[in-house]
Amino acid sequence: MRWRNPAFCKRLLYDALKRQPEPDPGNRPLQFNLAWLERWSGHFDAAAKLADKAFSMMDPRQDPEGWSELLVIKSVCVYSLGELSQADAILGESLEILGAATHGRAGIEPLTVLANMCAYYHDYEKAQSKLQEAMDIADRLGLVYERSHILQTLSRTELRCGSPDAAVEAAKACLEDALEHRNAVNLPYAYEVLGAALVETGALKEARACAAKGLAAAQFSQDHRVACHLYYVLGLSLFEEKRYDEARAELENGLLNAAGADYHHWTRNFYLKLSQTHEALEEHRSALDYLKAYVKLQKKMFTEETERQSNDFRNRLEFRLAHSKADYERELRTRTETLNTELQEANTSLLELNAQIEFNALHDALTGVGNRRMMSKFFETTRLSVGPGVKVAAILIDLDRFKTVNDHHGHSVGDQVIKAVAERLSDLLQQDETIIRMGGDEFLILSTRRTDADSLSALADRIVYDINLPIPIKGAVDRTVGASVGVSVQANGPDLEYELLRTADEAMYQAKKTGRNRSCLHSSVPFSIPQNAS
Repeated sequence: MRWRNPAFCKRLLYDALKRQPEPDPGNRPLQFNLAWLERWSGHFDAAAKLADKAFSMMDPRQDPEGWSELLVIKSVCVYSLGELSQADAILGESLEILGAATHGRAGIEPLTVLANMCAYYHDYEKAQSKLQEAMDIADRLGLVYERSHILQTLSRTELRCGSPDAAVEAAKACLEDALEHRNAVNLPYAYEVLGAALVETGALKEARACAAKGLAAAQFSQDHRVACHLYYVLGLSLFEEKRYDEARAELENGLLNAAGADYHHWTRNFYLKLSQTHEALEEHRSALDYLKAYVKLQKKMFTEETERQSNDFRNRLEFRLAHSKADYERELRTRTETLNTELQEANTSLLELNAQIEFNALHDALTGVGNRRMMSKFFETTRLSVGPGVKVAAILIDLDRFKTVNDHHGHSVGDQVIKAVAERLSDLLQQDETIIRMGGDEFLILSTRRTDADSLSALADRIVYDINLPIPIKGAVDRTVGASVGVSVQANGPDLEYELLRTADEAMYQAKKTGRNRSCLHSSVPFSIPQNAS
């Protein structure tokens, strides 16, 4: 609505503001849209005051896009007063607060205003680049109203850099968009930039037709600023055709409009052009009066401009100092964050390294099962955590025929056999049971879960059976080994480790003496009967 009928929107919003000066929770204040409308109608003082009021009612963290748009409005208002460095700084803040959102809808306006500033500084290549960036966003998101504003700024940029034909092309595209989508805000500007470009190409009659239509559009949108531009196009085109009386009339209309709006830049331009027009009409006294008015206003503006430039220089220094401090703090913060990240990564690596060292200290390097340190830890933990008299079982496994495999087929094959046996034994464990590689071809299983004769006898038989299964060997034929298994049970006490290992070893040697490849339960278990391999 604000693009299509800005004057109506402005009246509506001011009426609403009288009834409800405070915004509804979660909504942008009415001053937000009023600042936008006043900016587009050229009332920069009102726009700046409304923007300041809106700032006081908004939170940049909750609405960064709205905050950025207000900063753009402030930037344009400051720019209109000639405070270029301050305008540039405000615009930079607008882009900074957007962050990644700069590449979305909210980034179009700051990019377009930035392009206009670049063109003012004669950096046309950068201006065109920013406009192309804004246009890409508008096209991608299908934003037709914003597209018209971009084309208007592009036409003005092309005219400034001496490319009137390109300016005409961009202005015609701008006008076509504005008409098609009833864009009342940009329509008078489309006529203005097209008229100005046509004057430069010599199409004076067509330029006047554009300017006349633009004035009608400006009257509808109540934009006095663009009306000054349009009157100047009318007067200039008539002056070029040496129709000086008509030119004077249009220029005087423009002067009245500019003076009424306190638009000093265009008041000065009209004074000079009216002086030239009266000179052409040989009305020398009037020409001199307008020239004096021009000189007086030019002198005043020059004094103000000099003062502004002085303030601008001071502001730039203050801005640079502030930014230098901000850059230093930002760099310090970045370095601190980097160091913290590196420290966290180093701590994580150290923890992982310590965990790996601890794992390696307790596990066999070849098989990954526990080693003798793990066994010592088991007995220490059991002594402290399990009550006296609680039974603990040990199953000692010694491989049969393993030495033959090692001697005839090499240590590589032997290692594969050991790893396969360790995996098979690990698969037989229940929760809280521990497997240890005692060294060479000897393994030990420790359990506080299975301590009765039946469970242990069944487990020992299963061990002998599983170990006897063929073992696949990479690049060679399968190999088989047997196992002699000794089983013992002891009550938890001061000599648990010594007695348990001693009795399990006796039972294992008993299995070997009675034919190997079998299991034997020690007398510490309720019965001790040699078991044949399954």
